[in-house]
Amino acid sequence: MPPGETPHVPRSPGRPRLYEPDAERDRILVAALEVLRRTEGEEATVAQILQAAGLSTRAFYRHFETKEDVVRAVYERDARSFAELLRLRVEAAASPEEALGAWVDEMLGLAYDRRRAERVAALSSPMVLRVISGTVTQQHGTDRLVGPLRKVLEDGLRSGAFPGAQPELDSLTIRSLTGEAVSWARAGSPRLSRRDALRHVLRYAGPALGARF
Repeated sequence: MPPGETPHVPRSPGRPRLYEPDAERDRILVAALEVLRRTEGEEATVAQILQAAGLSTRAFYRHFETKEDVVRAVYERDARSFAELLRLRVEAAASPEEALGAWVDEMLGLAYDRRRAERVAALSSPMVLRVISGTVTQQHGTDRLVGPLRKVLEDGLRSGAFPGAQPELDSLTIRSLTGEAVSWARAGSPRLSRRDALRHVLRYAGPALGARF
């Protein structure tokens, strides 16, 4: 080495990532949902999410700018996942009538299935509603849930199973009625079994669609 030249010292590569980018992002989303469950409506913090995920602040900001971005991502992922479940259930049905019952029954599971009800409680907490209410994110979530139902009604109209169907309007109406039944079940009044709640929704939907259940 020539006189006066400073020796080269290799820089430390820094703390290596423990997870691949997609896995890291998933850990943050899973942790965020868990924190939302635990806080029961209180504002979750980035620190709480990272503690639950076992990740650093640097890891968080590789994927999200704010905690609100995380909330939106959690909501969107849950809506996509549940919409896919609805699609698979209705496509597996043997008839439009059975498909309609399957869609309503899966929606009722938001209240009658314990684990699903816990997710609903977390995703309808004040913090989540503050972030998504009236936004495109919320509208897209609703559209994803209604999409499989609208297709059921369109298929029933074509086949003659639902001769009175107006798929665009009826899908929104049935979704609202089912949503009310979910709210009743979550509140515990009136006390209906899941089967009775299903029958109640179909009792109103059937005549409007020109169907018999």
